[in-house]
Amino acid sequence: MIRQLISDLLGGRRGAELIGATVTINVLALGSSMYSIQLLNRYVTVGLAPTLVTLTLGVLFAIVLEVSLRKERQKVLSDLNRENDAQVSSRLFTAFATSRYEAMSALPLSQRREALGAPSTLQQLASTSNLGSLLDLPFALFFLFCGTLLYWPMGIIGVTVCALTLWMGVRGERVQRAAAEEHAKANSRATQLGQFLLTAGETVRGLPMMGPLRRRWTAIQSESLGSRREGMLLQANLQQSIATVGQVLTVMIYCVGAIAAVKGDLTTGSLIGANILFSRAFAVCSRAAYLADPILRATRANEALKAVEVSELEPLSGASPSEMAGHLELFDVAFSYPKQPVPIFESLNLKLEPGKVMVITGPNGAGKSTLVKLMMGLLTPIRGMVRSDRIELRQLSSEWWRNHVGYAPQEPVFFDGSLRENLLLDRAVDDSTIIEWVRDLGLDHFLAADPAGLDKQISSHETGMAVGLRRRFVLIRAVIGDAKVVFLDDPTEGLDQAGQMAVAKLLNRMLKEGRTLVVASNEPFILRAADLVVDMGKKPTPEVKVAQRAPAPETAPMAGTGLATPSQNEERSA
Repeated sequence: MIRQLISDLLGGRRGAELIGATVTINVLALGSSMYSIQLLNRYVTVGLAPTLVTLTLGVLFAIVLEVSLRKERQKVLSDLNRENDAQVSSRLFTAFATSRYEAMSALPLSQRREALGAPSTLQQLASTSNLGSLLDLPFALFFLFCGTLLYWPMGIIGVTVCALTLWMGVRGERVQRAAAEEHAKANSRATQLGQFLLTAGETVRGLPMMGPLRRRWTAIQSESLGSRREGMLLQANLQQSIATVGQVLTVMIYCVGAIAAVKGDLTTGSLIGANILFSRAFAVCSRAAYLADPILRATRANEALKAVEVSELEPLSGASPSEMAGHLELFDVAFSYPKQPVPIFESLNLKLEPGKVMVITGPNGAGKSTLVKLMMGLLTPIRGMVRSDRIELRQLSSEWWRNHVGYAPQEPVFFDGSLRENLLLDRAVDDSTIIEWVRDLGLDHFLAADPAGLDKQISSHETGMAVGLRRRFVLIRAVIGDAKVVFLDDPTEGLDQAGQMAVAKLLNRMLKEGRTLVVASNEPFILRAADLVVDMGKKPTPEVKVAQRAPAPETAPMAGTGLATPSQNEERSA
């Protein structure tokens, strides 16, 4: 990790500038040592005022120049950090946005969460102070060499203590690694439970779950905070040990130097100057040793990010036909999740003509949502192929495919932004079209009640909007473009009769526009509109039935549209 960081710094476009500034800074750092030596050996002995003035002005100039160069180096490092932050952020978004859904889902949740924190974690390691310490580290040898020239026994002490300090940092990183891994696992479980408390407040207060929830919370927090406390204790012990070693270094240098001065082998000025040199070398080594913890965290975050990056990517460079008819086919398709011995289904064959309705039915857990995701290309069959207009999905560009299909998942989700942004996405649709869809789904009163209208801000964990309303907005998002194929996963779940009638109206409009519909549902009024019914309850091979679409009753509000509305006895409460 450090090798890569230094290589990126020195091999970049401003590498020569950094090298030149670092060399000059550390050469100027000799000024205080030389000042002490010359002041005590020459001015104190001779007592000439010009000597004192010359030496003092010289060292002050060196200090001012050193400080100025350090500030300039910090600016360069800060600029490079901003570029690096942007690169890491872009890597993260690209990895999460373009990895195949199936490959991403296979990664452990804790690893994905750690990868999401990579930008801030890597930024902490690559701070200007940490990078400055790493750049200065080789010059610890330079200070040790200069001190050794003054009196070699003190040089042996300085080299030994600095090497011990670096070894303590390396050893501390290894010891902390196990504690950090345990903390990462425990912290992931604590975060997950905390998310439950944030989003399930009514469940927590409406059911007698305080006992088991408190016990689990106490155990998880104890494990998480305990592992973190252990890591903090190890870091504190390292700092205390290094501080003690620094004190021992000063004592040993003065002890050995004093003996040499009494014998006449070393002057008093050289003794003080040597101590300054060895102290500088120790300070550089100690700062590098303290980097053990941020290096460890950055390494873990970088490894997690790389694990996401090496996931199989979507086929962005695939085929992009000029148009889409809406024909879907499955040939001898079988599917099972990883490490699952029994396939969810196998030997599934079907053909769905453009403008027709396919309804996937079956009990909960039978695989309705799985088949929808498979036909969308989110999942890959273990055998067989899925084709759109006689082209296998894996040969199509994922970007082209997304622009030509609509999708309403079973769980209605949003991103932080305005309602308009969540409905439009990357599509160019004017507000009048959005309002038309809002009216068709009976949401105009909700929209009119908020002064912000389409600019209403919603969050990814929207709790101020009923699930039935969220689901209807998700349906609008699925169909608002010119998608030729629309996938709807249980679109009436959580809807009352008014909501179901709005869904029926939407589906009827889709049929009139000649769109191909794939709907996972057990609703009778949706089944009556099916041209093709796939019963996932039949195992191992789902039953595919060609249905005769039933006309809507003349008394229904939507008679003649091809889809009967739900009756009173089919009503489900929100």
